[in-house]
Amino acid sequence: MCLLVVGVAFTGCDEEDKADTNQMNTGAIALNAFGPSPAIRGGELRFIGTNLDKVTSIDLPGAEGITDITVVGNYEIRITIPQTAQPGLVVLNTPDGKITSKTPIGYSEPISISGIAPLALKAGEVLTIEGDYLNIVEEIIFADGIHVLKADFESQARAKIEVKVPMEAQSGKVIVSDGADLLSDGEEIPAWVYSEEELDVTLPEITAVTPNPLKAGGVLTITGVDFDLVHKVILPGGAEIVVEDATTSIVVEDTPADIKEGIITLVAFSGVEVESEALELVKPAIASLSATTVKNGAAFTISGTHLDLVTRAEFQNGSVDAADFVAHSAEAIELTLPLTSTDGAFVLHTASETSTSGEALTFVVPTLASFAPVEAKPNQSVVLTGTHLDLVSSVWLGDTEADISGQTETELTVTINVGSESGPITVLTVNGTEVNSSTDFTVLTNLPDISGYLQSKGVPGEILTIQGTDLLLIKELIFPDDIYATAYGSKSDTEIEVYVPEEVVTGMGTIRMITYEGEEGSLPEVFLGGTDPVQDASYVFFDFDTKGSWWGSYGAVESDPALMLSGNYFRINADLPGGWNDFFWRNGRNDFKTEDVTVADWVIKMDVNVLGDKSQDFKFRLNGSDGDFWAIIPGFENKGGWYTVTIPLTDFYDQDGTGTNQLPNVQNIDADFGLATQVPLEQSICASTIYALKENRSTLL
Repeated sequence: MCLLVVGVAFTGCDEEDKADTNQMNTGAIALNAFGPSPAIRGGELRFIGTNLDKVTSIDLPGAEGITDITVVGNYEIRITIPQTAQPGLVVLNTPDGKITSKTPIGYSEPISISGIAPLALKAGEVLTIEGDYLNIVEEIIFADGIHVLKADFESQARAKIEVKVPMEAQSGKVIVSDGADLLSDGEEIPAWVYSEEELDVTLPEITAVTPNPLKAGGVLTITGVDFDLVHKVILPGGAEIVVEDATTSIVVEDTPADIKEGIITLVAFSGVEVESEALELVKPAIASLSATTVKNGAAFTISGTHLDLVTRAEFQNGSVDAADFVAHSAEAIELTLPLTSTDGAFVLHTASETSTSGEALTFVVPTLASFAPVEAKPNQSVVLTGTHLDLVSSVWLGDTEADISGQTETELTVTINVGSESGPITVLTVNGTEVNSSTDFTVLTNLPDISGYLQSKGVPGEILTIQGTDLLLIKELIFPDDIYATAYGSKSDTEIEVYVPEEVVTGMGTIRMITYEGEEGSLPEVFLGGTDPVQDASYVFFDFDTKGSWWGSYGAVESDPALMLSGNYFRINADLPGGWNDFFWRNGRNDFKTEDVTVADWVIKMDVNVLGDKSQDFKFRLNGSDGDFWAIIPGFENKGGWYTVTIPLTDFYDQDGTGTNQLPNVQNIDADFGLATQVPLEQSICASTIYALKENRSTLL
């Protein structure tokens, strides 16, 4: 028999030994109250305090050494009162000593539950609870935490309570409560008594799902029993449908287009979920194709069933969305094949993430039957004939692309460009297929034979000597970006000296030549450019001659004549590990002139020479009393020689260069300045003169 006590109250406690019961928020173990008291043997006794999770055992008179303790949290623990327990003081045993209650615990057993009936029933039906002193029950609590107040009881007497099972109730034990918390505005702890038997609350039951398989977008019917208990339906894919007035069937008129295969879930008002058997979906089926040998950009028809479900047709290296279909029905799809598609099977996709595979397609490629003339000079036209030439995207003679001036399915007209080479003509198609002519085309030229250059690079304003044979055929030399040479030195049949224009673009470049006969040709690629001139040497702060590095972990100062620019240079001469790597540094404003330097108008110039592949990013540091500022410098290109890198002072920010605070001035740079990187380095890089320069634009030092 289970009993419920009336008149529950908190009781106070004494401290003993080291226990502290003064504050709820103290760091010591403390007991502030326990209850209910009077309590019920077999019922629950609760303790409120601080750090009660450290209690090791509890002594009740007649039931000492209780260790089966439920820890609700730091501030509350609970025990079940043994049947042997007697009135008296309660003792909590802790690692810090014993805590004894100020007042004794008492026991009362006025309320009891002898049984509940029926043990199985449906929400909305009446449950009968029998026992004694049920007339003082204030509420009944169903699983899971569903409270019914006495005002909503069907009937209440000393020996019996009748109550309707709430729609939200779940299966489990039934609790009767004296409502001490309700009657005291939460100040007292209520006594709860559990039924010995568990109540079995009826759940909805699914007996069939039709149709199965379902066609997305169609009508779905779920049949079963007790559907008046269903709050909502969750379809595979996540769509939720609130249910109203259902009893034995639920009809979903328009299922979502993106419904998935899987389990249908009914959610009862109690929150308990009931699952169906797996729902399958109708998939598109392919019956036939208009062709299996097809052409990029041509019409293509797929016939079959349920093709209206298709949202996308995916081909090898190309796809077509349903919105771009030419025609679309349940029986057929007409579309235009992507220009980029290549041989292979295609797949039809649906919004439900199902798919259907089609057979492999073969895409036609162009054929080159002939070309005329079979030889021509640059800037002359050639006509190619064949089939499917409308698929051609570009025409090549060696490494030089020809210009397409006319194009049909059977004919291509192209212009031969300077630099074209004799050999097979190559056509590339829109899907990347390459086709070569079976015979060679001859490029007619009467051009000099260029063997190379005397210098390793062309420096603006200086002579670049071209070497070869028949060089007196050259009339004009044109540098990249159509910059014509205007000044020459000596000329002979084997050498021509040309002054590199000052405005030439720095980097590897190709010089074009025009002969007196009007023919054009290309010279070997050469590095063009040099370093920017130092306008005021007093602003140079690294030159590795008199202004070098005081410290650094990697690299060294070198003076190899083959690499020197204008004296010593610093070379990163070893592969570097990951993490921070520093190279050359000084501090304390040493040889660091800042007079008249402003962040908005000045830059840092650094001459570099990359001997390997493009480097990773670098970081330049300017550290001082205003903060620690870094500029992130993009990786250096290998340009075949020395060139100048510009670092605006406005690029310097805090937090290793990633922050939001910009360098305010350079006059307060009184600590470290130098170069570092934060990732591994696997190539050799040289650095020479580093200096400050004012530019006629808004930039950094």
